[in-house]
Amino acid sequence: MKRHRRATTLSRQRGVAMLLVVFAVLFLSFIVVGLWEVSQFSWDESSLERGRFQAKMLAESGAALAMHPNVKVGDPVLRQEFPDGRKIEVRVGTEGGRLLVTQLDGELFINATRELFIRWGLDAASASIASESLADWIDDNDRARTNGAETDFYATLKHPEFPGNEDFSSLEQMLLVRGMDKVARIKPDWRDYFTLYGDGTIDVNEAPADLLEAFFGTTPDAAASVIATRNGDDGLEGTEDDYRFRGLQEVQVLLGVSSDQWEEVQDFVSLENSTKRIESIGSVGDEYVYRLITLAEGADDNGQGGTTVARITE
Repeated sequence: MKRHRRATTLSRQRGVAMLLVVFAVLFLSFIVVGLWEVSQFSWDESSLERGRFQAKMLAESGAALAMHPNVKVGDPVLRQEFPDGRKIEVRVGTEGGRLLVTQLDGELFINATRELFIRWGLDAASASIASESLADWIDDNDRARTNGAETDFYATLKHPEFPGNEDFSSLEQMLLVRGMDKVARIKPDWRDYFTLYGDGTIDVNEAPADLLEAFFGTTPDAAASVIATRNGDDGLEGTEDDYRFRGLQEVQVLLGVSSDQWEEVQDFVSLENSTKRIESIGSVGDEYVYRLITLAEGADDNGQGGTTVARITE
């Protein structure tokens, strides 16, 4: 009997010991798995940061190259691709390919903005609402234009503090304006067509085709001919054979703009906007991309000298 009890006790002890061993093994397994997951996360996070850092350094290098006095617009050094997938792409231009937001309350620019929105696919009524509301936002009075919006409209949206009747402090602020939500939906890159900087002129050596159409009231074919002439024989922008217009009369002829039309816009047209724009993109594969934009007032054709007024990163 005693032997039986002793055997039973030993059996129980072995069972408990086995359970403790199994528990210990499971516990250690959880610890190991947890440590592996943490280390894997840290490694992935470290790889992500390395990729971002390399892309940033490439963009900074590109901007520095563009500022070197011996590097000219279209120089092959501004477009480099390395065997390991790293790339540098730099474009030197001006802010004249964009509409200066401080001028959007002028009739010429209200019309140009409306036409631009229509070319993006907005219906005429919605385009008029957005363009006139932009003008109402920055003008110095509380009288709403026919299709615009002043305090009475924004008060119904529980924003009686709008509009500020002052210049936009950022491009993002434009999204608060009546009708700009529709613009943003049909044209996600709308910000590329507006600027807070520059002398307010449309640079015919920089403006994209749809802006040329809208501003000058010309045809798509005429705007395309200007772009084709600028791009040179290879048809590519930012290469050595690019052509820069030296006289506005040449542009007028290509655009097919009448003398009366030209007289209306000529004070807001230039061959070179005074604010230079150096846009440098560094990338590591397709995953890591860093975009650096440097704006400078009073720089020369290659962005040399001048005073830096903004550095924008994306």
